Amino acid sequence: MKSAAFAAVLTLCAALPAVAQAPEAQVLGTYTATNSGQPILSPEGPLALTVSRVTIPAGASLPVHRHPYQRLAYVESGALTVRNLETGGSVDFKPGDTIVEARGQWHTGTASTAGPVVLLVIDQTPPGKANTERKEP
Repeated sequence: MKSAAFAAVLTLCAALPAVAQAPEAQVLGTYTATNSGQPILSPEGPLALTVSRVTIPAGASLPVHRHPYQRLAYVESGALTVRNLETGGSVDFKPGDTIVEARGQWHTGTASTAGPVVLLVIDQTPPGKANTERKEP
């Protein structure tokens, strides 16, 4: 009797349509300009895409630098203040924010929380080219 009931349940389950959970995409942001107002550009020709995780210790400041090509960053944790030395502007970023960094403009960043800042960084460069230039003192 138990076998017959179990077989009946299996038959009913097999007759039900499979319910697949559809993938879900959530747009976190759409950007057309850098954090200093420049249009977002990609290098012409072949492109190398480099993905890095960058950790900035609590209270640390990055040396003054610039990026000749487009750099994007996603703030995973911590808070970061980016100061643009050319425009005089300053922007604060928190977890979940996307940073579209200025191209060719000298800037620095400071971890402004008690813990480290962790960034997921994406560089778009011509193959073999570096995307960070440090300013000479």
